[in-house]
Amino acid sequence: MGVAHRLVASFPADRTPVRRIVVIGGRGFFGAAAIELLRREGLQPLVASRRSGADLTADAEDPASLRAALRSRDVVIDAAGPFQQRSTVLVETCLETGCDVIDLADSFEYVSKVQALAHRFVGAGSCILTACSSVSAVSAALVRLSGVEAPVRVSTFLAPATRNTSTAATSMSLLSTLERPVRAVHDGSLVERRAFSQLREFEFPAPIGRVSARLAESADALTLPRVWPSLREIDFWVDARRPALNMLSAAASRSRVLRSLMRPAQGIGRRVTKRFGKTSGGFGLEVEDASGARHSSGFFHATRSYIVAVAPAVLAARQIAAGTFGSSGLVPADRQVDPWELVRYLRVAGVSDFGVSWLALEPGSL
Repeated sequence: MGVAHRLVASFPADRTPVRRIVVIGGRGFFGAAAIELLRREGLQPLVASRRSGADLTADAEDPASLRAALRSRDVVIDAAGPFQQRSTVLVETCLETGCDVIDLADSFEYVSKVQALAHRFVGAGSCILTACSSVSAVSAALVRLSGVEAPVRVSTFLAPATRNTSTAATSMSLLSTLERPVRAVHDGSLVERRAFSQLREFEFPAPIGRVSARLAESADALTLPRVWPSLREIDFWVDARRPALNMLSAAASRSRVLRSLMRPAQGIGRRVTKRFGKTSGGFGLEVEDASGARHSSGFFHATRSYIVAVAPAVLAARQIAAGTFGSSGLVPADRQVDPWELVRYLRVAGVSDFGVSWLALEPGSL
């Protein structure tokens, strides 16, 4: 049985959504991946984009175009990166229109802006799921799967499949990270560190293996303490999958001149990466409890690891559209996706996991 048929067969017919699902940025890499996964389930998501050829014309930063494209009760997946350059126009317009919104934000700044609007979501009837991606929905799911009830440290590691995910948005995201200090949680407080200034290793299963990851920034530092107040340390580590690029990025974080040289060379760098970059990728997490015990887990795939980044939003959109999602307002990271359902969905899609196989993975076990 093919992957498409297996994905459709894994969900009961009586949960078929009855509301529109609109993907803003649906012609970008991650938006298109979300569209593909939704269609594999037999759904009919609408592609919304600034570019021609989409089902709907909409600009995430233009309220008028959003009002013209969206209807009350639409379920909106926001995949219009880079989020480092985004305002909260889309979230606020969705709130006014009566839509639910799920974003794939990877930006500390953007998630901070959305969290600042939390008081406006109370009683509005809409669901707002921010950072419903690898960070922070997958991070939170892996913490739950670890069984650690009061974690004191969470470290996440990204080994991107650079041949697939090297896009203009991801390149701009990297440069944005290098231009200022990154934020992490240390000793219970937010601290600033120079990007790529520290190095940690993490062991993924083959074909990825050991990665030498550099300190970066994610929304986990904002979202996870709201779920687990016990957390004292939260950090995020990225391996560019090329030692030379890791070293170049570390040097660029110290040099404005070098960053200015990297900016116009982005196009060439993306073309080289598309040809010679890694096809395998993974997302891993290490959680530590008060006794010092550590548990590592994560997901990986030889060619399509990016599914991990969009699966939480796809699962949440399907449930919201079907009326089976149990939360409203600003939804905490650990309530955006059921950990068991995420593991099952990714396994059916061919994404492998590690560190969670010891669990009796039954719906009632979590």
